[in-house]
Amino acid sequence: MKTARSVSLLLLAALGAGLLGAAPSPAAETPAPGGVTETAAASDPLFESTVLATSGQGAHTYRIPALDTLPDGTLLAAYDRRNDSAADLPGNLDVMVRRSTDHGRTWTAAQAIADFDGGVGAGDPSMIVDRDTGRVFVFYAYGPPGIGFFNSAAGNANDAVNSLHADYAYSDDGGVTWTSRRITQAIKDPSWTGMFASSGTGIQLSTGRLVQQYAFRKADGGIWAVSAYSDDHGGTWKRGTPVGPLMDENKTVELADGRVMLNSRTSSAKTRLIAYSNDGGITYSSPVPDDELIDPTNNAAILRYDASADAADPESHRLLFSNTASTTTRHRLTVRLSCNDGLTWPTSRLVEAGGSAYSTMTRLADGTFGLLYESGPYQRITFARFDAAWLGADCPTTQNGPKLAARTAVPDGVLTAGTPGTVEVRVTNHGHLTSPAGTTTLTTPAGWPGTTPQPLPAIAPGATVAVDVPVTPPATAVTGEQDVTVTLRAGTTTNSSTTRMLVVGGSEVLDRTLAQDYDGTTGYTDLTASLPDVAPLTRGVTTVRFRTTRTPVAGTLLSASRTTAPSTNVTLSLNSGVPHFEARVDGVYSARLDGTASLADGRDHTLAVAVTDTGTAMYADGVRIASTTTPSLFGQTTGLTGMWAGRNVDDGGPQWHFAGHLDRITVHRAD
Repeated sequence: MKTARSVSLLLLAALGAGLLGAAPSPAAETPAPGGVTETAAASDPLFESTVLATSGQGAHTYRIPALDTLPDGTLLAAYDRRNDSAADLPGNLDVMVRRSTDHGRTWTAAQAIADFDGGVGAGDPSMIVDRDTGRVFVFYAYGPPGIGFFNSAAGNANDAVNSLHADYAYSDDGGVTWTSRRITQAIKDPSWTGMFASSGTGIQLSTGRLVQQYAFRKADGGIWAVSAYSDDHGGTWKRGTPVGPLMDENKTVELADGRVMLNSRTSSAKTRLIAYSNDGGITYSSPVPDDELIDPTNNAAILRYDASADAADPESHRLLFSNTASTTTRHRLTVRLSCNDGLTWPTSRLVEAGGSAYSTMTRLADGTFGLLYESGPYQRITFARFDAAWLGADCPTTQNGPKLAARTAVPDGVLTAGTPGTVEVRVTNHGHLTSPAGTTTLTTPAGWPGTTPQPLPAIAPGATVAVDVPVTPPATAVTGEQDVTVTLRAGTTTNSSTTRMLVVGGSEVLDRTLAQDYDGTTGYTDLTASLPDVAPLTRGVTTVRFRTTRTPVAGTLLSASRTTAPSTNVTLSLNSGVPHFEARVDGVYSARLDGTASLADGRDHTLAVAVTDTGTAMYADGVRIASTTTPSLFGQTTGLTGMWAGRNVDDGGPQWHFAGHLDRITVHRAD
């Protein structure tokens, strides 16, 4: 049910905001017998895939994957068969199941386990396997004629005809035969309206408790998450305490220490929401965003790497996460690895670069992993099988071999040639143990004064520490991006990697101290008089110092445009608080960059754009947050006739005014 549709380094260093040593793109693929696509050579890391359902073949659309593994190794996949349209409930929807006994290489024919007539529909499957009894449950939403999530009435009677129902089918013979059951009255509060099982995969805790996640609407329209749980192998079901609001489809995973982590889609941000339970999913902490797990409001999957691993085993702290890793649209399906119970996610691997959507995962009997997802994004239900080598999974096993990653920041946004400054090296511990103390060394470009190694303190799992390194660029330093080498020494491990920072030299064509508050409606500063100096530049660095707490759709920091054709412009702005840069001519973009985190926090920030021969990069407080290989500055955007701080101009006149404090704007030429 969709509620807002519309490898191996122990010590890694980051390149800007991304880790060095990332796994390469998937291996070249060749067709294999039985419809399986597999990696080209048997010696390669394992990645193979096969299509289970194709929209337009036997039904209008297939959607909403669910997946789990039985104790005997049998693999079960479930999904929606949407017979007449791509729409969700209400509609003619059925729940289909397919079985595999060879790790997903071949599958039985699709079997309908929830198929109704008379306008009744069933969809959004989620699966749980009871490891103790072997029983498998497929939860789904049952919709009487004309009833869907948004028009479902309050109440919880099992025979209600005006609200969605919480149903499931169960099988005791490995998914061959099925029996259905309704638990609406048991788990739904009568004040709730729409309610549905969060599709994909539920979990069984180490205590034996079965936990299935639900999303529901309150009478005020707010969407919440709640766990349904059973302590008697599905004989009876209870509901926990809701967590929210601003939730949506959500998943849970049991951590090594027995806590339950909830990971949820949300329409309020472009990242996942995280909450924790200390009582097996009955109550949860207040949800908080995980800025590392970006998401375009989509369903996702989270999985314990090895649920059978002892708590003393480092593998017990590993988690896998899959989603469309984007803040804009459903594409770039990615699998991530955490070594420390989801505190950080240093390893990732792209599965499909194009359109993709819902995904779910399971660990197979042979220790490989199964991923069932929507590709196309809604053209196919695809099953992929991969191993740890393909993912590039590498986690530390001892305290003296920590998994640390570093990235550089510059507190003032940029370093200035000939002026003493500070480079902040931010070191994150991606391991599950506290890292030992060590040193941080920064090696600057040739011709620069040397730097002194700085102490690196012990770092708790998932924590980040900042190590300040004094740096003075020579007076002859060139404006633009400069590579520096970060060397981390901790325990028995030493590793060096390259990161980047911004430097500005003496060729300054604009330096305007504004120190002014803008109201977001009419206020702005006209900088057109400086445009003749700025407009010819094809290489250089632009910086804006600001602070704000406002998050309008767009708040312009600096913009230059051709006033007779405003679709020709260079603009640096905050879109819903998130940094954005664009350069275009007659509506055709030569560069378009977006950050992932909001800077509308009331603190001072420096946003910068650097254009060099190799491309365009955007920095926030000295951290590289986005880039493109196309150089695009004022000089590539011909015919500019006006420039302003605090507003933009389009066909309807001035708009996108900034609300907050603009302190200083500079533009430096790259000589």
